[in-house]
Amino acid sequence: MFGFKQLASSYSLKKQDVARLYERPPSFTDLLPWTSYLPASKTFVLEDGFSMGAAFELTPIGTEATSEELLVSVRDALQAALLDALPEDADDPWILQFYLQDEYDLNPLQHQISQYSNNPSSTYFGFFNSLFSDHLARIADSGGAFRDEQASGRIWRGKVRRVRAVLYQRRPPTRTKLHDDAERHVNEVAKRLQTALDVAGVLNERLDLGAFREWLLPWLNPAPSVAGGSTNRLKVIAQDVPEPLPLSYDVGVDLMLAQPSSSLELGAWQFDDVLHQVVSTQGLRHRPDIGLLAGERPQGERCDTLFDALPMGTIAALTIVIKDQSVVAQHVARIKKAAVGDSVAATVSRENVDAVEREVARGNKLFPTSLAFYIRGRDETELLANRNQLSVTLLANGIQPLSQEADQLLLDSYLRNLPMAYDHHLDVRRRRSRLMFARDIAHLMPVYGRSRSKGKPGFVFFNRGAEPWCVDPLADSDRKKNAHLLVLGPSGSGKSATLVYLLQQAMARHRPRLFIIEAGHSFELLGEHFKAHGLSVNHIKLEPNADVSLPPFLHAGTIGLQPAEQESDRDQLSEMEIIARIMITGGDAQEQSRLTRADRLLIRQAIMEAGQFSTLHSTDTLTEHVVETLRAAAKREDLPESRRSRARDMADSMALFTSGVAGQFFNRGGSELPDVDVTIFEIGLLAREGYEDQLTVAYLTLMSHINDLVERNQRTNRQTLVVTDEGHVVLTHPLLANYVVKITKMWRKYGAWYWLATQNLADFPDSSQRMLNMIEWWLCLAMPKDEIDQVARFRDLTISQRALLGSARKEPGKYVEGVLLSDQHQALFRNVPPALSLALAMTEKHEKAQRQEIMERDGCSEYEAACSIAERLLETNHGSN
Repeated sequence: MFGFKQLASSYSLKKQDVARLYERPPSFTDLLPWTSYLPASKTFVLEDGFSMGAAFELTPIGTEATSEELLVSVRDALQAALLDALPEDADDPWILQFYLQDEYDLNPLQHQISQYSNNPSSTYFGFFNSLFSDHLARIADSGGAFRDEQASGRIWRGKVRRVRAVLYQRRPPTRTKLHDDAERHVNEVAKRLQTALDVAGVLNERLDLGAFREWLLPWLNPAPSVAGGSTNRLKVIAQDVPEPLPLSYDVGVDLMLAQPSSSLELGAWQFDDVLHQVVSTQGLRHRPDIGLLAGERPQGERCDTLFDALPMGTIAALTIVIKDQSVVAQHVARIKKAAVGDSVAATVSRENVDAVEREVARGNKLFPTSLAFYIRGRDETELLANRNQLSVTLLANGIQPLSQEADQLLLDSYLRNLPMAYDHHLDVRRRRSRLMFARDIAHLMPVYGRSRSKGKPGFVFFNRGAEPWCVDPLADSDRKKNAHLLVLGPSGSGKSATLVYLLQQAMARHRPRLFIIEAGHSFELLGEHFKAHGLSVNHIKLEPNADVSLPPFLHAGTIGLQPAEQESDRDQLSEMEIIARIMITGGDAQEQSRLTRADRLLIRQAIMEAGQFSTLHSTDTLTEHVVETLRAAAKREDLPESRRSRARDMADSMALFTSGVAGQFFNRGGSELPDVDVTIFEIGLLAREGYEDQLTVAYLTLMSHINDLVERNQRTNRQTLVVTDEGHVVLTHPLLANYVVKITKMWRKYGAWYWLATQNLADFPDSSQRMLNMIEWWLCLAMPKDEIDQVARFRDLTISQRALLGSARKEPGKYVEGVLLSDQHQALFRNVPPALSLALAMTEKHEKAQRQEIMERDGCSEYEAACSIAERLLETNHGSN
């Protein structure tokens, strides 16, 4: 008791002491510009409670191998957007900011893929989804997928290059009569800007609060403890926005999960123990090239962008003040007035001002502009290294960075370059902005980049910068006419691996009925792969001792006998006539030219009579029945001798297909193809020289049987893919192209698609024009100039398309580039398939020997040996980084 009285008498608690107990340290969130959010209009309210802004995400324009003329047209449209879409204000100008950064997160893509399947419960979808998830994780791993020696010399790591923009106007209370007026005004101007960007070809969408949080939460919380240190997990949390927002909700407070600290000595902020710093720039050493920041430009043998060379985690920030030109003109006039005297400096200054005035008079306005770069580092050493790397790269590209010693406002500049934080009134003292022509600003805008697709994730490719590029010909929304597809790639271009990868994806996401017609055992392992994961596979090989029958006239007895309600859109008689003509002529062009219309009539009559005979005797219509009918015609007294002689000749020619190997394949009864998931038809013996006529007949007959199955299943939801590999071997006969067009013309209605893969188009006759023109999708892998000329035989190519085709390159074992041409898409893509896809497509002699060695060593199957090689490939590529 005595002790307490003594303590009370020696210390009296004052009112200000109590008040101090409730004080908190200076809050970083008080320095942030965003306070509230208006969901109905997607508008952000700034810290003064009156000013408002809008945020956008932009999709950059692809610049790979783009002509200067096209780039100039885009630049002009962007310049017009600055001049026409944004109003000028002398006192409170509109401010437009662009932000460019790389995000190494492919989880959103994987989630999208996992939800994209017509048959998500299938065994194969589950297997391939898991395989592809691991593949994407390796690509986005910090070590990257591989080192890209051909294009950049850098680690190739999966990412998405994000371009965002904000538009706002700081309006004092004296100018804002009503809160709704400011909201309406900012949304009107935002809509005008979006329309102008659309005209320039820059796709854009307004950011809501969830997307805004997804952007800035990882920026301000680079190692969040709430998400286990993962910013990718934090993005998922960011999308969870409460509805309605709490009355006391504050955007800035919501975005900060931990209190940062600052170091005046380092000139850096520290978020989650990661150092952050901004590097301001003094200006440009010369006029910038179009797309300087992120447009792809050839650098000797390599293709690169400036932003690719910057340190990982860099964010570029471009701020443009749309200042009233009368105020700018007064500033220019003061400079001109000050340039007095006869000195060289004064003379040059007057000349420069005159040039500026002439440029402005032509409509190339001047706007205050600043460019800054945010960098980060785990410690002081890494931060300094990143700053040095950034400075060297900027200087090499004509941008003058401000040195750390010269920048006395580093901490302040970090805040002022944040979205919607820039205040033009304060910059009068900071002097970070420089007057820049609208045309040069349009060159700097980070809306030039690499091609990106908004398509469905049916086929997942990448662009050269490792950003996902997705499209799906099998989806109605991604195609305009059809899903017919051509894969064109010279020997060694990775055509087989590309086709294997396409078929794996198609089977996982659509589970189509698949037919593969091939000549070189390229898909045998793929068949085993499909079988191992729950798909039914029928593998047919045309070998001398194989029990395979392909009766070309199997349905001759049903011609004209179908009920009206079941009548087919096909002209089966014409199809069979084409087969008979090839049997008669052997595919020889001179023999073909001898066939007259009267000969064709005889052939048709013979087919129909043979069909009637077989129906009468309850047998299949065989080739020998058509031969016998022609021989009977040769004995008819009512025909002139010339016609009888012609019938006899045609019968003798067709008789070659009734004996030997040809008879085994084409002169025996048969049945319709079984309805399985995958049918692989290996033409084997018929791919050899001297069997061209039999190969053609086999192909036509098989297509006819496939068409029967397609017609029978036209009312089901399942699509059908008919893939022909080595088209330059199979499709050289002039009649074949017409047959393909004839038989596939109705496939669009049936959900069946014709895919053709070939090494070259040089062997294709001019008569293939119709067939190739019907194909909407052309995947042209890296090819030499002479093959590009062959493409131009069958498809009109613009100068930019030729340049794009010529720019594709490859790096064996890592990737192959190609160009996709379709009615709605034109872009360079990079195919980086999973290692298993590469291993299943290995057909070279040394690759077969490698599999054989593993089989003998491990006592396993060839497919298991291929899986083992896939594991080796993963280790090799990972180790090469």
